[in-house]
Amino acid sequence: MLLWGFILLVAGGLTSLILFLSNASDIFSYLGSLGFGGYLSLFFDKETLTTEKTFFVIALAAALVGLVLYLVGRARCEAEQRSIIPERVKKFFRDTKSEMKKITWPAIPGVIRNVGVVLAMCAVTGAIIVVADLALGGLISLLQGL
Repeated sequence: MLLWGFILLVAGGLTSLILFLSNASDIFSYLGSLGFGGYLSLFFDKETLTTEKTFFVIALAAALVGLVLYLVGRARCEAEQRSIIPERVKKFFRDTKSEMKKITWPAIPGVIRNVGVVLAMCAVTGAIIVVADLALGGLISLLQGL
């Protein structure tokens, strides 16, 4: 419940914010001339109802539902005295940290040598491709000349 509430809250909030900001200049001009009540009546008027307004209302409702689910889930976690982050996730990160400590990282001279070998092999492979390309291009030119 906590996770779904958070997802709905973030997704609905971001979507409604984007839709609000895409029409911010119109909204503020209507608010200035009509007032808040006049703007609400204009917003829900069937003649001026657009898809963007419908999506805005749906996204706002999703954000509110997400907020309620998140708060209820958080209250349940606190009432049951369990942490918000599951123990499996904590154990995963704890194990990952301990495994990272066990890694023996190579010394700088070894890294430089390995990088040199990789670059040399890239150059050799590139040279082989260039020679093969020139040979096949010459062969095709020879066949076209017949």
